[in-house]
Amino acid sequence: MDGPIEGLRVLDCSTGAAGPRATGMLADYGADVVWVEQPGGDPYRRREPWAASVFNRGKRSVTLDLDDPSGVAAALALADRADVFVESWPPGTADRLGMGFDVLHARNPALVYVSISGFGESGRDADLPAEEPIVHALVGTMTSQAAHRPGPAFIGFPCASLGAAYLANIGALAAIHRRDSDGAGRHVHTSLFDGALAYNSMMWGETDQSVAAEATAAASATPVRVGRGLMGSFLCSDGAYFSTHTGAVGAFGRAMKALGFDDRIPPSDTGHDLGVPLSPEQVPILREDIPALFKTKPRDEWVDLLLDADVCVVPNLMPTESFDTPQVVHDGLVVELDDPVLGLVRQVGPAARFAATPARVRGPAPTPGQHTDAVRASHAGWPQPVRPDGVPTADTRPLLDGVRILDIGAYYAGPYSSRLLADLGADVIKLEPYLGDQLRGIERPFFSAQAKKRAIAANLKDPSTLRLARGLVEWADIIHHNLRPGADARLGLDYETSRLLNPSVIYEHAAGWGPDGPYALRQSFAPMQAAYTGVSFETGGRGNPPLAPFANEDPGNGLLGAMAMLMALLHRTRTGQAQFIANTQVAAAMTHLAHIVRRPDGQVVGAGRLDGEQMGLGPFERLYRAADGAMVCVVAHDDAGREAAAAALGAAHVEDDEAQVAVLAAAVATREANDVVRMLRAAGVAAAVPDGHTNHTTMNDPEQRRLGRVAELSHPVKGKVREVDTLVRVSDSERVPHRLAPELGEHTDEILRQVGYTDAEITQLRDRNVAR
Repeated sequence: MDGPIEGLRVLDCSTGAAGPRATGMLADYGADVVWVEQPGGDPYRRREPWAASVFNRGKRSVTLDLDDPSGVAAALALADRADVFVESWPPGTADRLGMGFDVLHARNPALVYVSISGFGESGRDADLPAEEPIVHALVGTMTSQAAHRPGPAFIGFPCASLGAAYLANIGALAAIHRRDSDGAGRHVHTSLFDGALAYNSMMWGETDQSVAAEATAAASATPVRVGRGLMGSFLCSDGAYFSTHTGAVGAFGRAMKALGFDDRIPPSDTGHDLGVPLSPEQVPILREDIPALFKTKPRDEWVDLLLDADVCVVPNLMPTESFDTPQVVHDGLVVELDDPVLGLVRQVGPAARFAATPARVRGPAPTPGQHTDAVRASHAGWPQPVRPDGVPTADTRPLLDGVRILDIGAYYAGPYSSRLLADLGADVIKLEPYLGDQLRGIERPFFSAQAKKRAIAANLKDPSTLRLARGLVEWADIIHHNLRPGADARLGLDYETSRLLNPSVIYEHAAGWGPDGPYALRQSFAPMQAAYTGVSFETGGRGNPPLAPFANEDPGNGLLGAMAMLMALLHRTRTGQAQFIANTQVAAAMTHLAHIVRRPDGQVVGAGRLDGEQMGLGPFERLYRAADGAMVCVVAHDDAGREAAAAALGAAHVEDDEAQVAVLAAAVATREANDVVRMLRAAGVAAAVPDGHTNHTTMNDPEQRRLGRVAELSHPVKGKVREVDTLVRVSDSERVPHRLAPELGEHTDEILRQVGYTDAEITQLRDRNVAR
């Protein structure tokens, strides 16, 4: 088969980045995607041909004028035979065109209709343009991103669009899963704002306790505690950088010994160093002496030294340099296509590896309208579906109610995948070691990754827990983890053992580097793969040292894994075949720069667009400083928009980019930021003020709570907890109430009884410190 969703029929009426990216991923994994473009083609093709070459590969292109009734009629005829319809028009446009959900649902009751907007289908900002920089300005990413100057900072890669694409596919695939049982299509909504929140949610959220502690710290003169962790990017004698992360158990002590500092910073007794503070005398060693030491030798020597000490370390590479590295080559993560615009190029390929149904890129992006005549003559070759008489009755339970997931992962990237499916109703059991997931020591990412799950803590190395492991494997539809290769086998939960116990189980391994291959046993922590794949250089801006992106591969791999699990679930439902899936952090990080391609001569296309000040990509996609000191984000892509922006500000529209920046900067600098925004919006130009938009403002925004993006619940110790909730909204489907991350062992007794332990046996396990 050509991928796990071969045969899925998708009609794509989207434009821009997020929609085509979503359907492009579906095409990579086997869906038959017909892309409806306006006459002359999607303008995004001309704006970013390198990205269009990736996200539209393997599709068929049809040009239709949807302002003409005949064009609408042709599109409706295709929608009658489709499984999924995707649109990214501004709210209200679909209804105006006669292609809204109600119309298409009446014609094809089994159709899953997906809407991707900028800010959501309703609410205060619903009518704002779906522009990536405007979303980051208003969600708060620009103020959270580290910069080489005081922020806000322009975001160097399109993570809001990528997040929205993943969420759209997660919602669509979950809706197809439910439709396969009740026959009813549904309306799936998400947005770029939701996509940005998906990436920000790892570190975003707050509690009354944390807010009070931050206020106390800000008001006091107490120095900030520096923890036992060697993390970040470091300059070496050859001018190159490497990045390291000592989050693994014992890694900090091993690093200090390898570097010769263990006499002044001795290893801890347990190896659990995260969150443990250094003494005041030790802080200068970490901040000054060690970085100075790294400048005495070339990068590769330090990388080899730390690898030999079993410490997570990677060289910082430029975009596409990772294409030629051993693990990436082993995993087949790069494809070569002859694009009709760019010629022969190498691109990031499908990121998830399906053992039984591998993905296959079926060809380059089509030219505009390349398949119009053939598709219109045959209705895309899609047969008229056979449907029962009458309108199907929708089962309004959550889409994934009845799906059972065993999560034996740790930290964030793995567990966030199952959290996303718990948002849609899956029953997820988190199986932890007796001492718990080490991430429990870092409140915010742990709360984000584990919300809505049940938790059990047990020592699986004790023979008395054999029945527990076996029972949970037999119970699960999906087993998911991100442990290093071999750790699952030591627990008796590897794929081969699991499928012998449960032949229908889907098994997903979200390793750092891969379940096999030359780097499989290396450690991986975010944002190391961002450094390895070039994301950190793209984030830092042209000519600058690398910077860790606020949106990194941990949530990226979580989103990828959730989508992959649903694809495998659909395949199993339709064929009875379960399978093994691998989705890695390195693949997820490469996907973040999938819009960048490389020609055979080594020319990299689409990289290095963010300027050295981290202000923007060009004069009309940029931040400007206003008279009151606040920034204004301005976005105008076409000539008309640029003329309107310049005219609104009383500035000249000139051809030279540097001159244009100077002219616009001078015009903005004479006005208050909010006045600039009002003037530009009145002229139809996208603009926003990022200053003041933060984690705290988003978590406390009544609008986000009303829309269900943010939940507020009470905690017995922390007070009110405010954190990201569900980021996909679906019609005819009950919303899953938010639940906070479980306490350690909160559901241990319940789960032990579920798999057959008696109360007396449970007491024995607790008394022997085997379960808690």
